Amino acid sequence: MNIVLLLIAILPIYIICLYIYHKDYEKEPKKLLAKLFLFGMLSCVPALLLELLFGYLFGEEEYMNFVKLFIYVTIGIAFAEEICKWLVVYFLTYNNKEFDHIYDSVVYCIFAALGFAIVENILYVYLSGWGVGLFRAVTAIPGHAAYAIIMATFLGNAKLAQINNHKTKERINIALSIIVPTLGHGIYDYLLMADAYILLFVFIVFIVTIFRYSYNKVMKLSSVKENML
Repeated sequence: MNIVLLLIAILPIYIICLYIYHKDYEKEPKKLLAKLFLFGMLSCVPALLLELLFGYLFGEEEYMNFVKLFIYVTIGIAFAEEICKWLVVYFLTYNNKEFDHIYDSVVYCIFAALGFAIVENILYVYLSGWGVGLFRAVTAIPGHAAYAIIMATFLGNAKLAQINNHKTKERINIALSIIVPTLGHGIYDYLLMADAYILLFVFIVFIVTIFRYSYNKVMKLSSVKENML
């Protein structure tokens, strides 16, 4: 891969990670963030295996109706990817003593998600060229970040509930930290894969909405200075 394509693939991920890290009031250990990013990259392997399995179970995409396609992309693609990223964050950070601030969940989820995204993005750019890379720089990569921020919102609420010994609330938020980003990811993929021109307008509205939500959530959570502990 030439240097231009490599920069197109990596630069948007670097910018988002740097921005999220910069907004952190009490910086997280770099070693922990490196582990999240690395294991996020490695999570592509089980995600790919799950996608292949679901692809085999659901059959060829071109023979699916709109309903089956939505179920397939939500479970077979979105869930497969989001659960692998979620497991990285949960096992590395949820009971880690460093997780003591509500914004920490955003940092953790972003680094794991964009570790995953960098592998995916390099492959897409290498196989499809700079045009696809530029398109993904303003859609798919911020999309991965948006799902991570949605995941982080519920995971942070779950951690706060754990600290306050609210077990039911904790379990609900843990479930939502998987379900909601999966639905968001599934809708994104479905709107692109449904091959209906009218859905392109819906796609634009959708990504603008989740990007704006994510930005506002980062601004809100990063402004909280109190520790949860």
